[in-house]
Amino acid sequence: MDKSLTIIIPTYNMERYLEKCLSSLVVDPEAMGRLEVLVVIDGATDRSEEIARRFESAHPETFRVISKENGNYGSCINRGLQEARGKYVKILDADDSAESKNLEEFVKFLGETDVDLVITDYRKVGEDGGVVESPKFYAPAGKDLPFAEIDPKLSMEMHMVAYKAENLRKIGYRQTEKVSYTDQEWIFTPMTTVETFRYVDTVVYNYLWGREGQTMDEKVVAKSQDQLMKVCMAMARTFESTDTDSIHRAYLQERLHKNLLRIYRNALLRSIVSDLDPLAQFDSELKRTSPTMYKVTGSYMLNHVFPYVKLWRIFRYKRTPAPLRRIYTGCKSVRKLK
Repeated sequence: MDKSLTIIIPTYNMERYLEKCLSSLVVDPEAMGRLEVLVVIDGATDRSEEIARRFESAHPETFRVISKENGNYGSCINRGLQEARGKYVKILDADDSAESKNLEEFVKFLGETDVDLVITDYRKVGEDGGVVESPKFYAPAGKDLPFAEIDPKLSMEMHMVAYKAENLRKIGYRQTEKVSYTDQEWIFTPMTTVETFRYVDTVVYNYLWGREGQTMDEKVVAKSQDQLMKVCMAMARTFESTDTDSIHRAYLQERLHKNLLRIYRNALLRSIVSDLDPLAQFDSELKRTSPTMYKVTGSYMLNHVFPYVKLWRIFRYKRTPAPLRRIYTGCKSVRKLK
């Protein structure tokens, strides 16, 4: 039976969560016949592979385990894409899970549609399974739409998307390896191939929220700023080298802007890094790589008043002046940061 959907699950030392993740993909036989699940074991040292092999043995028509040396998240996606047989491809993190009943209908739908991208909703759930938040996509549901209907300023997360596999192959898509935060590339470069999409108004993905050690954990962010810089620089190179129309370019620019904002804000205002020399090197490379985005970052403002990146570029201070840090801390919302 032809596979309508390949789900790639990058897995590194996730034995605590993997059973729940994989169990959520055991659905009705018809859907499982059209579903391919690639569990990519990224040099895990725990029981992750043992757990995955049990599912592979029980459901060989659906589950396949790929064991490889550690190369971080992007290398798992790249390996999965090499072996994917599904018409569409979706990523599911090993500590997250699918909404099983909705997944059944989703897989069947993918066998019938032919758009470049299918967008679904997701939930943020706590460790206890309680729903923290249920974000909704904003486009009209149930009809094929042009890419221009995607507003680059509104929410787009990796949990929401399933791409047509042939689109990814046409551009030879690969994610950056050996670093974290490459999920941002998943909702960046492949979008250049999207001409049509459909929003399906249903929750397919349950995103575990608040787990200690997640890449969004503030402690992890503080240690991983250099990795986010590497990913953003790769995205900046793609932004400058990709020949695309103004609509797709506007999307790329907005996604890149949001990630660059995190880098400069974390270093200069939140002061979660003590050494600003890596930021200075990144800033110089960004100027060479993407003059457009260098100019955009120079316009970042604190409280609509202080051009904090521009000030830093002028004075190259080693630590953000205390008055600016106090203003940032006193902001009621990061929305005040342009």
